[in-house]
Amino acid sequence: MGGRGLSTVPRGQGVPGRRRTGRHRVGTESAPGNGRRRAFRRGAVTNLLNPKVILFNVSFLPQFVNPALGHVREQFLVLGFTITAMGVVVDGWVGLLSGRLAALLRRSRRLARGLDYFSGTVFAGLAVRLAVAAK
Repeated sequence: MGGRGLSTVPRGQGVPGRRRTGRHRVGTESAPGNGRRRAFRRGAVTNLLNPKVILFNVSFLPQFVNPALGHVREQFLVLGFTITAMGVVVDGWVGLLSGRLAALLRRSRRLARGLDYFSGTVFAGLAVRLAVAAK
């Protein structure tokens, strides 16, 4: 792209190998359950194979296991189940609330524009702070 901005890239040229046809809108699925199942499956595999998650659990959980109480394996299972259950609850709420927020932003162009201005102002402020920060 060189010195050209993203807004000057011809339609369909932004990502190699992908073309925008204009037929598919964001947030719509051709098969209602198929996209959700695929997204869940991809997320689950990603989390199970994520080395950061594995390292976090291997380093975090042992400090809460007391070998003097016995049943070390069961203690690990209870702690692991608790972390998983809390993650499902928190991520579920985030998903539900973000879906409602997306619907609200789709309905209210004024609110969406205000959010754009707010986030732009925050990023501009951070850029100014970074520019004037002592080195």
